[in-house]
Amino acid sequence: MHNRLPIHLLPTFIIAARLENLRATAQQIHLTHGAVSQQIQQLEQAIGCQLFERRGRGMRLNAAGRELLAIAEPVLSTLQQGVNRVRRIAASQTLRISVLPSFAHYWLLPRLAEFHRACPGIMLDIDASLAVQDLARKGFDAAIRMGDGLWSGVQTQRIATGEVVPVAAPALARQWLDIFTRVEAQAPLLEHDATPWHIWFQAQGYTSSAQPLALFNDAGLLIRAAEQGIGIALVKEVLVGDLIAEGRLMPLAAAQYLESNDIYLVWPQATGLTSAVEALLNWLQQQLNE
Repeated sequence: MHNRLPIHLLPTFIIAARLENLRATAQQIHLTHGAVSQQIQQLEQAIGCQLFERRGRGMRLNAAGRELLAIAEPVLSTLQQGVNRVRRIAASQTLRISVLPSFAHYWLLPRLAEFHRACPGIMLDIDASLAVQDLARKGFDAAIRMGDGLWSGVQTQRIATGEVVPVAAPALARQWLDIFTRVEAQAPLLEHDATPWHIWFQAQGYTSSAQPLALFNDAGLLIRAAEQGIGIALVKEVLVGDLIAEGRLMPLAAAQYLESNDIYLVWPQATGLTSAVEALLNWLQQQLNE
């Protein structure tokens, strides 16, 4: 009995098990009767038991054969499906990109169908993470980042400016619309660590002693808290544009530009701007500057 199963013999076994006829099996897979018989014998020798009961010229699966068929059929079907996926991937250009979860959820995913219409030959493999990935070392083709554009080892192109806007659920927004910037007002503020409220108040010429109710490192969680009416969030306008249009969030003031808060597409300096990354860049610029 061999330690290693001759997997290449399983397709022949599966067809023979279905038909229970060596001649019909040979005709279906375009082999000789003798070749099919030999393959079945080799499989039985490798496993260490018979899989069929031979009755004259006929054959029927025995208990061991039925057990092997129940195992082998779904395994080979799953393998074939995987191979088909691999072939589809190989036939297209796959871009592996790193994206902040908030940008992926609130901006990119609602527009994926549009991307595939615009760039049908490119498949996006999206890794949503808060971490600033080492693109070249971890095999990423590109990333969408927010900041000042000064990252080592990559080339960058700004695709959107970093305007931020205070937003809240409509009922809460109407309650605080005219008073949340007052010195004495203790508005229920929600804060992201990348866009602190005090910078926005300074840019508006206001002062405020209000302490945030909660501090977030993920803009997606911040937006979700605002949607639930927990407080007023200061977030990038690009992330909440759809929610404002749908009436799920309401702005309490005009958008304000903050420095070092822009959105960039970046790619490894070593590989340069490939045609697929350039196609993604052009699509992003078109979408974000409509």
